[in-house]
Amino acid sequence: MRTWIRRRSIMNRKPRILLISDNAWWIIGEMGKQIIARFSDKYDFYFLTEGILPRRPDLLKALVSEVDAIHCISYETIVFLRDFSRKTLPPISTWIHHVTEWNADMQLAVEMSSAVTTCTSGWKEYLDERIEGRIPVTVVPHGVDADFFRRRIVDQRRFGIPPGRFVLGFIGKKGSDLEFGRKGTGVLLDVVRKAAAQLPDLHVVMGGPDWEREIDELRALGVSVSSTGYIRKVDVPALYSALDVYLLTSRVEGGPCTVLEAMACETAVVSTRVGAVPEWIVDGVNGYSADVDDTEGLLSAVVELGRSPEKRIAIGQEARSTAIQRPWRVALSPLEGVYDDLIQQRRWTSAPTSGPSWMTDPDGLLRRVCAADAMLTVYGRVRNGKMSITKGIGMLHEMLSGQPIFDVVKGAAMIRRCSAYVNDGTYTQIP
Repeated sequence: MRTWIRRRSIMNRKPRILLISDNAWWIIGEMGKQIIARFSDKYDFYFLTEGILPRRPDLLKALVSEVDAIHCISYETIVFLRDFSRKTLPPISTWIHHVTEWNADMQLAVEMSSAVTTCTSGWKEYLDERIEGRIPVTVVPHGVDADFFRRRIVDQRRFGIPPGRFVLGFIGKKGSDLEFGRKGTGVLLDVVRKAAAQLPDLHVVMGGPDWEREIDELRALGVSVSSTGYIRKVDVPALYSALDVYLLTSRVEGGPCTVLEAMACETAVVSTRVGAVPEWIVDGVNGYSADVDDTEGLLSAVVELGRSPEKRIAIGQEARSTAIQRPWRVALSPLEGVYDDLIQQRRWTSAPTSGPSWMTDPDGLLRRVCAADAMLTVYGRVRNGKMSITKGIGMLHEMLSGQPIFDVVKGAAMIRRCSAYVNDGTYTQIP
């Protein structure tokens, strides 16, 4: 009788899903937050990041034993589950956004997962062939918050843009290009150099951190250029709005989210045909696209837009019309079936207990993990010499802006060097 009552109690609560991301602040982390916003009425989500996990194995262990399903929204994080018993692990889904080269982490994800999610029908075809139908692959396309990403009135000086310029820009992390040159940085710089020769009023904005060397190279060639460094999400629509053209030169992408965000902000996009770009862009109507590594094709589109403000405006308006048809609430809908299938598997095998009391506040855990992840991001950059202490403090201030001080303190407690454990919502040091 007690077992029946306990199981019924568990079945009546909201199912619990552990989301594991590589970070809390860039595209994958933002996707995780969109998932939580979309489905939090049906599921309780517990959000952890790659930076937190090595420092808090106790937290991961506690969550793994108490959740109904796990979604690794970046495939690299599957390694943190490798040493758990396969018999006791909840069912796992792994998101493989793109593949530059099939690697050991991807293979491990396929072996440990009950399902795979990906971003486009093209990637589904690739994964179906690779996996040979052993587990289901579900397409969950990228979406956009068109209420947030919309055109703003912007003082361009905010981004170091001189008056009266044609502004070309992009947003990305330099580190992303280390993955077999995936971001096509060499092509981007080539397009910029050649465009500067044809468009004397060109100014380039490099959005995101770690572009100092490229900025120095362009300035040495006489190109007008500025950089944002880390940019808060709240400021991203303003940056898109400050650009006349958003340029993406990637060789491999899952989305990319930035293209859809720029389109939502009525900024004309010139992109390589990667990820979902062929599904979003109709050349000459709502943007321009070119084959991967086609420098001349990309350059031609940039120059045409640079010489025709009227064309840029028309393209941007059509781009907005395309983007608003892809809200996150619709794009993420296929995840519901994936989650329900995983939860059903768990409930009929070894259902978790009601869990410790701190699991009643998943939103609080999310806020504290985001604060902790911000501290770890800045600390790592300062320690590795990629950022001065002064810039680090400024970046941390931007990342934590608006965070309640209580959650910032709790986030700091999560990552202290000494061992810690969670007890009734407070982090207490073990002697």
